[in-house]
Amino acid sequence: MNDIRVLDNFLGDERRQRVWDYLDQTGWAHGAYSSGAPDAPRYFYKHFAGYQKSAQEDRDPNAIGNELRAAAPLIAEVWDDLLQKPLRAQRLSRCYANRMPAGVGGGVHLDSDCKDHLTAIYYPQADWNADQGGETLFFNRSGSEVVKAVVPKPDRLVIFPGTIPHAARPIYAVAPDAARITLMFKTLGRRA
Repeated sequence: MNDIRVLDNFLGDERRQRVWDYLDQTGWAHGAYSSGAPDAPRYFYKHFAGYQKSAQEDRDPNAIGNELRAAAPLIAEVWDDLLQKPLRAQRLSRCYANRMPAGVGGGVHLDSDCKDHLTAIYYPQADWNADQGGETLFFNRSGSEVVKAVVPKPDRLVIFPGTIPHAARPIYAVAPDAARITLMFKTLGRRA
């Protein structure tokens, strides 16, 4: 799966910690689930900017970046970093974070049906080990075979076309309040 890019040490530890501290606060809403997998478990989320229900919403993609800057300046800094190289010329369609408590994962789903729509997932936690789980699994077109697994290594970013079926696997409890927190940026493709 050459379309799946993994970038380690994306923000550096100091900035990663700032993002983690920002996300690991109160204000989470409950009820999110993997699009296309309505029977999957529900989990917590924070919506920062962009489309909330569907890409059919009447939204100006050029204004979504400004919405993010107003709602969450620190998260907008991460978006600006993404625009420098890995997502150059892309347009933000949505930015949000997910918080899955231990034992809760997502269902297999697509983020888009357009090849030029990309998803970037950032893993801001400070520690991770193989016994914790929490991988993002990528599947073949039919969703019947895992073709790649990306572990949630601290300060890791994974970028992939939204047309690749994928799912978040649960973490295993290492502490009473353990959670898998990820920051997502969805894009609409290249600027015209």
